Amino acid sequence: MTRLWLVFGLAALSACAKAGSGTTDAAGDTSRPVDAEADGNGCAVQPCSILPQCGCGGANACDIDFSDNMGTACRPVTTAGQETSTCNGPNACDKGYVCLGGSTYASCKKYCTANADCGSPRGQCVIDISAGGTVLAGIPSACSSNCEPTSTAPAECPSTYKCSLFTAMHNGQPVKIADCNPAGTGTQNASCAAGTSGNDSLCAKGYMCTTTSTDTAFKCRRICQVASPNCGAGTCLSFTTKHIINGVEYGICN
Repeated sequence: MTRLWLVFGLAALSACAKAGSGTTDAAGDTSRPVDAEADGNGCAVQPCSILPQCGCGGANACDIDFSDNMGTACRPVTTAGQETSTCNGPNACDKGYVCLGGSTYASCKKYCTANADCGSPRGQCVIDISAGGTVLAGIPSACSSNCEPTSTAPAECPSTYKCSLFTAMHNGQPVKIADCNPAGTGTQNASCAAGTSGNDSLCAKGYMCTTTSTDTAFKCRRICQVASPNCGAGTCLSFTTKHIINGVEYGICN
């Protein structure tokens, strides 16, 4: 399982997103927020609103106030990154997007208020943005990816990322999602062990780092759709808690 470490300003924060579970923290940087326009700008939230974008002049975006992780503030947009873009801080994402990820990688995620704001059929508005394990009050959720986990070339992810299976905690409830994370080169039965745990980023696109009830070694295994497996002579195994996204159950080839 992968564990994410994120940065708001200078404070390192542990995230909750991991292969098989988690919400995600926002990835910040040390740049100062841009001044918002004066109060009375008609925005639903002051000094600016994330959804809809309101209260920031020119090309500036309303985002989390990274100076204290409370409320909103305007920030520059140095690169208009969207879902297929990696980022090294919030300024590398477009208006209405937030930089989420780990200490060595991150990508832009779309803010949302409902599943209809996300890509269909797999995208869901369920990524709660948190700092130190606490969901940030007043900040919208973000979309999980619409990527297809079995794909070896997921168009919805950054070019060096794959589509894997996760469980997000949204409003205190687990939600099965697909999302993008860095891809490695490991294919069927390649080791993805990292000490006593597993590292999903060692596995290639279309593969996931797992164990099974009969093989406790962490290995890369092909992701499959249980109803229409792509496992050749192998079997598509269901997870103990079934991983179902939009009516499609995913498992791994054994």
